[in-house]
Parts: sequence; structure tokens; C-alpha cells
Amino acid sequence: MKRNKLWLITVFLLLVYVAPVEAQQKKQPAKKQQSTKKGQQPAKKTTTSTSPKKQEAKPAAPPPDVTAKPVDASGHEAKVRDMVAFLEYVLNTLGSSATLARDKDVLVTQSYTKIFRDGKVQIEDDLDENRKVITNKDVQAYLKDVDFFFDDVKFEFAIDEIQQKTLAGDKLFYKVTLRRNMKGTTVAGKAVNSTLKRFIEINYNPDDQDLKIVSIYTNEFNEKGALKEWWNQLSYEWQAIFSRKLGLADSVSLTDIKNVTAIESLDLSRNSYIQSLEPLSALVGLRTLDISNTFITDISPIRNLTDLVDLNLSHTGVADLTPLKYAENLQRLNFGYTKVRDLAPLERMLKLEFLEMENLEPNDFSMLSRLTALKHLDASGSTLTQATVLEPLVNLQELGLSQTPVTDLNALKGMKKLMILRLDSTRLTDLTPLGSVEGLKALYVNYTPVATLAPLDPLAHLERVYCDHTAINRAAADAFMASNPGVLVIFDSEDLKGWWDTLPAVWQKIFRDAARTAAEPGKEELARITTLDSINLGGNAQIRSLDPLEKLTKLKVVIAAKTSIRDLMPLQDHQEIRTLDIRDTPVDDLAVVGRFKKLNTLQADRSKIQTLEPLASAGSLRKVYADQTAINDEQARQLLRQHTECLVVYKTDSLQAWWNSVTDDWKEIFNTQLRMQPQPTREDLHRLVELKTVHAGETRVQDLTPLGVFIRLSELRFSGTAVTDITPLTKVKTLTSLYLTHSPLRELDPLAQLSNLEDLDISNTPTEDLRPLSSLQNLKKINCAGTQIKTLTALETLRSLEFLDCSNTEVKKIDPLQELPLKTLKCYNTKISARQVESFQKIHPDCQVMYYR
Repeated sequence: MKRNKLWLITVFLLLVYVAPVEAQQKKQPAKKQQSTKKGQQPAKKTTTSTSPKKQEAKPAAPPPDVTAKPVDASGHEAKVRDMVAFLEYVLNTLGSSATLARDKDVLVTQSYTKIFRDGKVQIEDDLDENRKVITNKDVQAYLKDVDFFFDDVKFEFAIDEIQQKTLAGDKLFYKVTLRRNMKGTTVAGKAVNSTLKRFIEINYNPDDQDLKIVSIYTNEFNEKGALKEWWNQLSYEWQAIFSRKLGLADSVSLTDIKNVTAIESLDLSRNSYIQSLEPLSALVGLRTLDISNTFITDISPIRNLTDLVDLNLSHTGVADLTPLKYAENLQRLNFGYTKVRDLAPLERMLKLEFLEMENLEPNDFSMLSRLTALKHLDASGSTLTQATVLEPLVNLQELGLSQTPVTDLNALKGMKKLMILRLDSTRLTDLTPLGSVEGLKALYVNYTPVATLAPLDPLAHLERVYCDHTAINRAAADAFMASNPGVLVIFDSEDLKGWWDTLPAVWQKIFRDAARTAAEPGKEELARITTLDSINLGGNAQIRSLDPLEKLTKLKVVIAAKTSIRDLMPLQDHQEIRTLDIRDTPVDDLAVVGRFKKLNTLQADRSKIQTLEPLASAGSLRKVYADQTAINDEQARQLLRQHTECLVVYKTDSLQAWWNSVTDDWKEIFNTQLRMQPQPTREDLHRLVELKTVHAGETRVQDLTPLGVFIRLSELRFSGTAVTDITPLTKVKTLTSLYLTHSPLRELDPLAQLSNLEDLDISNTPTEDLRPLSSLQNLKKINCAGTQIKTLTALETLRSLEFLDCSNTEVKKIDPLQELPLKTLKCYNTKISARQVESFQKIHPDCQVMYYR
């Protein structure tokens, strides 16, 4: 009802003072003399000056070119009187304790425009009876102060005179002289009752046919004197603050003072000398203010600094934010660690993007739900119990709820833009709702009961998880980081700090360089050190032990060449190692290396290793370097049986000498087997001698000696050679398949030493005697077609023989084959009779026989 009544009165008064203007629309005012305030323009921002001894000081004499004229009876006097009456009504409505807060807001933010030209109109402050300095305020600031200073107050205006005057250019205005009585009670309970002579100047705009107030004052304004008096009344500390800010000399000019009042940013943090912010009321353009960690308790002097966008009140004695209730332009506000309990003044701060309110105990958090522009909110240490009040804040990018009673995070599901979330020291156990916060990059859950990070798996943008003093252990952290390679989990900071502090200086430098950390790494940097995937200790003779690497279980590459290490045991839990370099070290035992299931390359040249046997159980070996060690052919051969695709480099010097000794014919053959550099590398040479097969046709080679260095040659196929002696092959014990066809080979005696031979082709050679084959029990296939053999008696002991081709020979009988498990027999164009073949087939019905004469 009160609100409706307020609006009815407002409309009535507006109609009353608008009507006379409409009556004058057809009648233009006569030319008038200039005003007593010739230069009166839209008033400037707040300025101050020492007041006269008597409150009711008379205005200065009018300039000589301005003459007061009596009001035209048919002019605007009635309109002017109505306007003064409406101003009186506005002030009384604002001063009344019965007026609703929202109605007062309407008057301050909207209704004032009905009678004032704009928000920059200046009103000389007359609300504080004890004020010693003249202060002018913007109209809104003055109106807000009526509400701010008084519990209940009433204004009465008694008009003494209305003068019609003109400005330059014959612009009409009115000067009203009146007596203002102000009677009431301040918010502090003090009674006030004062009467002052006041002046109101009202401009007439002929284009709009409208009257608007442009100035209200008690004393004629003197900007120069006001500024000087304001500066002179400042305390030594305040003068020093401003002088330091602008680099002023001891002697301050008027320009300097103007520059002080134009300051836009001021940092007063940790200043233990200032007790009041009163001097700041003159800095109406101030945009950024930091008074954190000071003894300030009252922020009312900055209530009219409506240009403020950034204000820091943290760690002060401030308990009331009411002076900020009209600070609609604030974008950043910090009042953490204060005594504030009422958040109602935040209601109008709809532009707030950054809000810090740590360690507070507000009565009600619901006001936060209105601040939908917030991007950063920190309510850590507060009494916030339910996160539901934050659900509308979908623009949040950073949220702090550490040390709060919050236990349910479902209200955060819709915060798609949230990137940083702090939940340290809470009772949270379930992170499931965070799986929907798709923009999350950093999560802090230190000192919580959280036991699993699995709910965070869907978060593609996650980069950091801080979980010190939780149930998350190394295994859980490593597992999560393994499934989310881009995430760093910081979970054991205190232990890491202790580990770091005990490291020798040489190791600290190595880790700092590898992880690019500060001289004293923070916990995040320490955690990053433990996730290093490579470390280079090469050439550092001071490194005698790998113990400091125990915590770096994610290492994939360890280079320790030319160090003084002897023992690899500190690496026993490093299952990710792919490359290990221990060249030129005293290491003699590879037992630990056998645990590296992902090992790809081992470099152990010139080390003290005696055997490669432990590498048999290593994962996926591709290269082993062991030059100038005790490793020999047999050890290399054994390793290659386990890792068939591996390259073992271990006898470079002897192979280089061997290569230099082989003929060009052989080099040509070898180059057809394997593409090599013109000057083969040590890898080329070892890759060559570790070949399993060598094939050559129509070659001029006569000597097979170069094949003696091959350590796992299993198949050799030569055709059309000049080879007559196969003795060199006795060194190639690994042969299982030998083809020497169309060659002048006669003697097979050396083959008796090749016990692994399974497949032999000596077709179209002058061979006459198969007796050297009688001991080769592994032979499964023999091709002796086109040779000069006459008997197969030597084969009757070969119980594994499955294939025999003796076609085009002088063989007469196949009796020696009766007990053999032959599957294929080719004996055409021989002296074997058809009756023998028929008899053989009856005994061996499954054997395929190819026979004709």
C-alpha cells in the first residue's frame, strides 16, 4: 500500500508542475539579462573547500553584466514552485523510515531524472552539520546520503524569492532562494534540527519546453580555493600517500591537486597509519582501491565512488557493506576475512565477475544466486552448507569451497565453464557429479576422504589433481595418470619434500634442469619431477648411485653413460623403461634389466657385463649394444633365440676386419641380402651376420669361408657356384637348410658335423657318396637328383626322412628306404624296377611316388 501511495503522489506532482509548461508552449519568454552565475554548467564531480564561519553564508555578489528581473506573472513561477515542492517530497520520501527500500531505490536511480538535468548535477552537501569542508556531490550521491545518514528526517523548503535570469546566448534560467529546515534523527540516534539558506538554479530548455534543476548550493563555488583547502586539511600520511603515488615534490601546485583527485587506482594495502577513508571521497573517478590488511572499519566515505570496479577490503575490520549498495559498477570485490555477515548489499552488483569472501559467516548465502555474471568465487572457510545456491552461476570459471561443510556437488553439474575447483579440507567423498563439469582443468581435494579418481575419467581437459592426505596412494595415482596421460596427480607432497631435501646437490640440479623447476621446487613441481619420462646423467662422474631415481617410476629413458654407477637395483620397479644406457660404467649385472617388460634398447658398450642371459625375460628388445664386453657369439645366439627380431651389436672390431677381408663377389652377394651403406655401419655388419638366410644364384664364389662369422644362419641356398669344398660350413652349426646345386661339389664329409641339418639339396652336382649323411638324424628332406650316386644304403638310418628325390641317378634299389617314414619319393629315370616300386607302394600306401623309366 505504501508503495502504491508513493507512485500516486509522484504522478500527481509531476502533472502539477508539467501543466504550466504546456500552457507556455505558444509563448516564448522575453529576452532576459544574464544570470548571477554566468558560467553555471552541469556541475563537476565532488570538490571541497573550507566552509565559512557561519553556516548561512550569503552568495557572492552577482557579476556586473547580470541583472535580476522580477518574474513574469504569466511565466514559469508556478512550475518552479512545483518543482521545488517535488524535490522536497523526494527528500522526505528518502528520509522517511516508513519508505520501502525498493521505493527509495526507484527515486535514486530513476525518478530524480524528472527534475534534474542529469546525474552529474552538483549539490553542495548540507547533511552533515559538523562538516568543515564544503563538499559538492553528484545528485545521486546526495540522494543516497539522505537515506544513508538518517534514520528518519524531514525537509521543509520556504521560498523567499524566484529570480528570472539569462545565461550567455539568452538562455533562460531561474534562481530560487529559500530557507531549508532539516529535522530528524541520524542513524547514530543523534537529533538534528538546522536551517540554512539554499539556492536552486533551474534551466529552461526552449527546445523541449522543459525546466530542470542544474545546481543546488549554499555557497558560491570556488574550485581553486576548494581544492587547496581540501589538500591542506589532509593529514601528513595522506599527503605522503598521494605524493608517492604521483611523484609530487614538496611544493604542490593546483594542477598537482587536480591530478590527485583524478587518481583512478590506489593501493593502500598494509598501511598501518590510515584510520579513515574520508579523503577518498574527493577521488570520484577512483576505479581500483585496495585497503586490505589495514585498520579501516568504516567504508562509508567511499559510498559515492560509483566508478569503482575493483575493491579489496580483505583482512580489515569492516563489518557492514551497506555503503556499497549502490556500487553497481563493481566487477571485482574481496571482503574475505572481515566481519561482514549481511550479503544484502550485493543485490545490485550484477556486474560482479570476481568475488572473494573467504572465512566469513554470513546469515544468508541466497543473495549469491543473483550474481550470475560471476566468473570467480571463493567462499572457502565460510559457513556455506549447500551448494544449491550456486547452481545459477553457470559462468563460473573458478570456484573455491575449501573448508566448508559442503558435501554434495550435484549443483555444479551445469557449470560447463568451470576450470578450477578447490575442495580442500571438506568431507566430500563422491566426485561423481564432477564428471559432467567438462571444462574442469584443475581439482583440489587435499585433506578429504576421497578414495578414487575414477569419476574424473570423462574430463578431457583435466590437467591437475591435488589430493595430498587422501586415500589416493601411488598405485591409484599412477593408474589414473596412465589412463589419463595429460593429467598430473599431486598426492604425496610432504614425502616428496622430504625426499628432495635429502638429495645431494648434484641430483637436485639434474632434476631442476630436467623438469625446468625453480631453485626450490613447489609441490606441483616436485610432483612433475616424479612424472619425468627421461633422465640424462651422461658424463657425470659424480653420480655413483641411482637411488634418487626410485620415485621416478614413469621413466622411459635412462641415460647413465660414463657415470660411476655399479648397481641397477634402484630401477627394479621401473616397468616403463624403454631405453637404458650404461655405456662406460662399472655395471656388471643385468639381473634388474630382465624386469623391464617394455625395454627396447640397451646400450652397454665397454661395461663390465658378463652375460646377456637376464635379457631373455625382457619385454620387446630391439637393440642391444655390448661392444668391448665379455659377450661372445654363443651368448648373442642364445639371446637371439628369445628375441628373434633383436639386433645384438657386440663384436664390431672383428667384423670390420672381416669385412675388409672379404672379396668383392661376396660383398656383392651380401649387399643383395641386406641394404647397407657403402661403408657399412656397425649395425649393418651385425645385422648381416645375424641373418637367418642367405640366397645366391649364378655366383662366381669358390670359397665359403666368409660365412663362418654368421651366428644364426639357418638357410643357405647357392646355385651355379664354383664351390668344391664345404669345409668352412662346419663353423655354421645353426644350418638347418642347405642348397648347393649346379656346383662342382663332390665331397660331403663336412656335412657330418652339421647335426641340425633338416633340408639338403645337392642336386646336379658330381657327388657320388651319401655316407657322410648317415649320422644326420634330423634330416627330413634330401634332393640328390642328377648326381652320380648309385646306392641309397647310407640313408637307411635316417628315421626322420620324409622326402627323397633321387631321380636321374644310377640308383638300382630302394630297399634301404623300406623302414623310413617317407611321404614323397621321386625316383624316375633311374635303374629301379617297376616291381620294386609296386612293392614299396604296397608297404607305404600314403607315400606319393613319382616313377617312370
